[in-house]
Parts: sequence; C-alpha cells; structure tokens
Amino acid sequence: MSDPRQALILIHGIGEQRPMDTLRGFVDAVLDQQQTNRLVDAKYYSKPDFLSDNYELRRLVSAGGHGDRTDFYEFYWAHLMPTAAWDRLAGWYWVLMYRRFRDVPGRIKPIWLLSWLVLIGVVALGVYSSTHFLLGYPVAPGALDKAPWFLLLVIGILSATVRSFIGDAAVYLSPTPANIEARQKIRAAGLNLLDKVIASGRYDRVIVVGHSLGSIIGYDILSLAWQKRFDDVRARLTAAWQRGELPKIASVAIRNAEGLAKTIRDIDDPNEAEREELAGKWRRATWEVAEEQASNGDPWPISDFVTLGSPLTYANFLLARDDADFGRRTGERELPHCPPARELTRRFSFEHKGVDNQGRVQKAVVLNSAAVFAATAWTNLFYPSFAVLRGDFIGGPVAPLFWAGVRDVPVETSTWAGWLAHTHYWTRNPLDNSLATAPLPNLREALDLGRERKWPLNSQPAATTTAAANVATSIPDAETGARVVPAAIAPRRGHKAVNQKSPRLPLSKDPPTDPTL
Repeated sequence: MSDPRQALILIHGIGEQRPMDTLRGFVDAVLDQQQTNRLVDAKYYSKPDFLSDNYELRRLVSAGGHGDRTDFYEFYWAHLMPTAAWDRLAGWYWVLMYRRFRDVPGRIKPIWLLSWLVLIGVVALGVYSSTHFLLGYPVAPGALDKAPWFLLLVIGILSATVRSFIGDAAVYLSPTPANIEARQKIRAAGLNLLDKVIASGRYDRVIVVGHSLGSIIGYDILSLAWQKRFDDVRARLTAAWQRGELPKIASVAIRNAEGLAKTIRDIDDPNEAEREELAGKWRRATWEVAEEQASNGDPWPISDFVTLGSPLTYANFLLARDDADFGRRTGERELPHCPPARELTRRFSFEHKGVDNQGRVQKAVVLNSAAVFAATAWTNLFYPSFAVLRGDFIGGPVAPLFWAGVRDVPVETSTWAGWLAHTHYWTRNPLDNSLATAPLPNLREALDLGRERKWPLNSQPAATTTAAANVATSIPDAETGARVVPAAIAPRRGHKAVNQKSPRLPLSKDPPTDPTL
C-alpha cells in the first residue's frame, strides 16, 4: 500500500441521534479541534462518504501528511430502529425480571428488587382500583381527580423518554419475532459498511469504537465479519490447493498466542495490576497474529475494538437467560472471548485440510470462527459507578466476563462532578487535565491514532507468569530479531482498584471441538 491510511468507525448509542452530531463531537475532542473559522486551523475536513449508503453522512478526514491520515466514519443506525411499542418494552422487561436472584449481576440486584416491589405495588393498586370501580366507588378520589391534565403530561413525557431511549435497547437486545427485522437491518448495515471499508483497499488499519448500545452492535458486527472471513480463508486455501498452488502458512504467532491464552485462563480472579499486565501481553500478541495473517495473504486490518460505557458488563444478564446459558453460548463460541475460547486441542486454531490437483492431502493452520480477538485488541473505558447516578451505571468492566485479554480502563471526570457520566467519555474538561484517569487522554491512548504503540510500558514480568508462558508470549526484538518476553505492565498512576470479582460461570476451559470443522 503506497499511501497507508487508517479508518475509524464510530457507532453511536441509544436515543434520537442526529446524523454526524456524535461523530463531529467525537472527532473534535480526539483531535482537539477548537472553535475556529480559519481554514488553516482546521484539524480535519469533511468529505463525501460513499461507503455508508446514507447521504446524510460525511467522512471526516484528519489534516496532515499523506502517511498519517485518519478517515472517521459514523455507523448511523438510529433510522433503522423503530420506536418501541409498549408490548415490546413490557416483553423485554419481563424477560429481564423473570430471573433467579442469584442470576442477577450484583450491581443490578438493588434495582431488580426495587422493580419487583414497584411491579407488585402497581398490580396491587390496579386490583384495588378495579375492585372499587366494580363496587361503585370513584377510582381516583381526592386530589388526583382534579389534575388529569397534569397526570397526562407527566405520563406523556415519561412515555416518550422511555420509548425513545430504553426502547432501543429493548428492541435490539430482545430477539423476539417482532424485533428480528430491526436487528437484521442494523447488523446488515454495519457489516456492509465494515466490508466496504476493508474492501476499498485504502486502509491498512481499521478501528471500531462503540458507545453504550453501540458497543454491543460493534461486538456483533465484528463477530459476523470475522465469521465471514473464516469461511473466505478456508475457501481461498482450498481453491489454491486445487490449482496446484501450495502457499506456506505460518503459525508461530498463533501458537505463541495460544500459550499466552492458557496462562490468562489459568489465573483466577486477577487483581488490577495482573489484569493490566495480561491485557498488555495479549495486545502485543494480537499485533503479531495480525502481522502473521497478513504475511499469509489473509490480512485482517481491524486492529482495535474500543468500547465506551458498554452494557457488555452485564452480558450474562442481557445476552443470555442465565449464567448457565451464557456459559453454554461462550462454550459453543457463539459469543467470542478475549482471548478466544480453546477447543479440546487446547487451541483456538485447527488444521484445515484439503486435496490438491494431484490428489495429495494438504493442511494449514487456521484460526477458528470465534477467534476475532486473537487479531483484534479490545480496550474498554468505563466510569466506576456508585448509587446508580454517580459514574456510569450502564457501563463497567467487561474482562470479568470476557476474560483478561480485554484491557479495562477505569476513568474519572470532573464534569458534573462525576454524576451521570455515561455521555462524557470524550467531553473536554480543563479540570481533567491533571488526572491520570481522565477519560479523553485514555481514549486517545486506546485509539493510538499516531501509531506509536507506546502501551504497554516496560517493567519486570509478574510472578504469576510461568517460564513456559514466557516462551509462548515472546516477541521479536526490533533491532536484533531475537525473541524476548513482553514485560509486565505497572498499574497506571491514580487508578483505583476495580472491586469486582469474576463471576463463577459454568464455563469449560476447554469447550467441545466443533465437529463440522
């Protein structure tokens, strides 16, 4: 590629979003674009976007030299989301409520209990009012029957708010027959945009960023895109063999990553420093795997998945019926993990076999259909929450569910004193400049638009790392070519420990092998 560029695809969250509003605010913050009318001060330009199939959208291109530009795209899906009817909201509400208490995540349990109390109270009030009506008594005696217009106004505002915001989650996260069409359209549109960005051949690196519900949509799109690539890789190899071509397929990076994955899986309930270290090593491993895949002729340019305020912290509650169901789906590789789940072979790769034009058996090592996070690094930013309203209750750490290859980054902000922080992941606040945990600097670090790869930093390996894992996770030195072990990562200054243990889900560390492979 003569003029390498990188693309960033931003996926917005719930609500009545307007096209480009989220993207412009995001790019302004990430590139530190100040209010100005002087063209010379512009840090990005607006150009046509013919990849999104939506003429309301534009492509924002960072200013600068030809070798370090970033094209920013918005995956806008709000127009594909219908306004949720009350029956859909009620259906999703009941699915979430009809759980055993032990299957409800700890942070949600107080709200879950309160919701049951409210539900019981409403039902009791309805029975009481109906009984009085049947007996001939007025239904709403006293002050309530004198203020019907006020009640209608309150109910109308509440209805519009709930249906416009919570309704998006209810439709997308509930695969009922009534919601399938909307889910299909959103995923198809996102996958189509991602395919076009990759197929354009313009970008050697692609970053996917998802905020709120957009992080779940991004997770789904990446999973589908990888599954398509999985089929394409096998088809390409089979076709090459049948033509008599025998491409050499390297697998050293895959084997090293599989060794590191075992180390990550074998550490129970790692603390914050250990999580940071393991995530750093895994990020380096994904770089190596991606580079090896490209050298094999099957490039996967999606280097990073960045989630902001992600509800995936409640994946076992939102994406499954209970912990056992979540364990089954992860074990069957329906929900990809980071690092990927291993098969009975203790690997997340397998030998794809075929026959060449002379009838000889050929084979090559191929990553399985759920190994997307073997080549894509996952970083998750979240505000630790307190009492629901402080911090970000919607988001949270995802590594406890999706394993320690995910780099969870707790952040803090002075905006609104940290209250209701769900929409403040790229808010520019001068008071945050002195915080090591400020959201915007950590977001820029995760995106690494300058391709500096300064993280993870160098320090001594942790005591939990075994000699075998050191060999498995070694990387080539840039100058000598000798393989060296990535150093451990010291916890970032100012970060507070995340007091959340990994749930004891019924996950097999070695899920069954897919017999169809």
